[in-house]
Amino acid sequence: MPTTTKRTTRKVAYVVAALAVLVAACGDDDATSATEVSTGAPADGDAVTIGMVDYAFEGVPRSIAAGTPITGTNGSAKEAHELVAFRLADDETRSLAELQALPPEELGALTPGAPVLAMVARPGADTEVVLGDGALHDVGRYLLLCFIPTGADPDQVMSAISAAAADPNAAPPQIDGGPPHMAAGMMAEIVVTP
Repeated sequence: MPTTTKRTTRKVAYVVAALAVLVAACGDDDATSATEVSTGAPADGDAVTIGMVDYAFEGVPRSIAAGTPITGTNGSAKEAHELVAFRLADDETRSLAELQALPPEELGALTPGAPVLAMVARPGADTEVVLGDGALHDVGRYLLLCFIPTGADPDQVMSAISAAAADPNAAPPQIDGGPPHMAAGMMAEIVVTP
């Protein structure tokens, strides 16, 4: 990889190490104001559609029943977006704002292991599931994150994520761009109930 590319690339891997990169810029108090949360839960069996915009998740219900189908739509005209879900430990009670303010190593320790769901969408398109089956099945609290670098080329994003999904043992995909969308506030939470 050329030196100039190394300077501008960010890992868009579905590994906990990526959290440290994202969280470093997430201490801003305004970060949580960009995410819109719905006040209710969907009716049993109804799919949930989560909107992704520059740089927030929209329409995230506070809770959903285990196994509820989740879809997404990207309302951006220029940025690809993803929804990556990590389950938090049962004893984690801090608010989303408190989690965003944690040092990178502490936030990374809250989400050991791989995510349980990942979806990605080109600008103006619906999401494609790249990890999991489109639902969260285990009861608990989840963080929803977007790791895509700001300004990344959507074609490069889709290609890199497809390659990573096809070979989970490969090195993390590298995508040119600026800070990850999570650094601009693209982080939400959802609770999965029985």
